[in-house]
Amino acid sequence: MKLPPRKTDAHKGDFGRVLVIGGSRGMAGAISLTAMSALKTGSGLVSAAIPDRCLETVASFHPGVMTIPLADTPDGQFARLDDSDAQPILAMIRSTNAIACGPGMRTGAGAVQWVERLLWKTDVPRILDADALNVIAQQRFLDSPALPRDQQHLVLTPHPGELARLTGIPAAQRDEQIRAAESLVDRLGLTIVVKGGPTVVVYPLANGPARHVNPTGNPGMATAGSGDVLTGIIASLLGQGLSASDAARTGVHLHGLAGDLAAESISQSGMTCVEILTHLPVALRQLETRAQAASQ
Repeated sequence: MKLPPRKTDAHKGDFGRVLVIGGSRGMAGAISLTAMSALKTGSGLVSAAIPDRCLETVASFHPGVMTIPLADTPDGQFARLDDSDAQPILAMIRSTNAIACGPGMRTGAGAVQWVERLLWKTDVPRILDADALNVIAQQRFLDSPALPRDQQHLVLTPHPGELARLTGIPAAQRDEQIRAAESLVDRLGLTIVVKGGPTVVVYPLANGPARHVNPTGNPGMATAGSGDVLTGIIASLLGQGLSASDAARTGVHLHGLAGDLAAESISQSGMTCVEILTHLPVALRQLETRAQAASQ
C-alpha cells in the first residue's frame, strides 16, 4: 500500500485541500463523517459545502472542518443555482486538490446540478459516492456520449445496490457486477470500488482493467456511515497526490484495517462508524510502520 510522504518542513497546504459536497436536513452526519475521516487521514485543509440549514449541525461535529453554506430548498436539500450564484464554490473547486461528493445529498435538482458539474466541468481528482451515484444512475450520465473517455481522476464507490442501479446487474450477482464494473472502467478509464466482502477495486491499466481484492475488513463494518468514512479516506489520499487507483486501493485497505482494529477493541457486533473513524490514526500508524520497515 502507498502512503504519501510527509516532509519535516511541510505546512498544512502541502497535505491537500479537500472539498466535500453533500448533506441534507436529516442526513448531515453523512457528510460530516466524510469530512472528519479526510482530516484523520492526513488532509491539511477540509471544507464542507452543505445546504445552509445544515451548517450548524455539520460545524458542530469537528472544529477543524470549515463549512460553506449553499442555498437550499425548504426541506433542506441543495437548491439549483445559476452559474453566477455558484461562482464562489466553482472557484474553490478550481483551487482544491480533491473533491468528494454524494454522502447524505439526496437526489434533488440541486444535487443533479453538482454532479453534472463534477463530471463535465472539472478534472480535479474526485470521488463520487452514495447519492451522487444515484443521480448518475437516474440521469444515465454514464451512458452519455458527451462524457469524456479518459476519467483517470475519477473514483466511484458503489455498494451492490448502487452498482445495480448503475449497471442493471442485480446485487445478488456479484461476479457479474464486477465484470460490469470492468466494462465501465474499460470504456471510461475511471476507478471503481466495488464494496462488499471482500471489497474489490477495479482500475485501468494499459492492457485492460485490473482487479485488486482487499484483504482487510470484517462483517462488523456493515454499519451505517461506514461508507461515508471510506469516501473521506480516499478523498484525502487523492488530495495528498495519490493516483485514483492508488488512493482507492490504499484507502480500502486502511478503512478495513481500522475496522479490524475496532473489532479487536470492542467486537464486530458493537462496532459503528464512529469506532472505525476513531481507529483510523492507529491504522495509519501501522501502515507507516510497515512502510518504514520495508524501506530499511
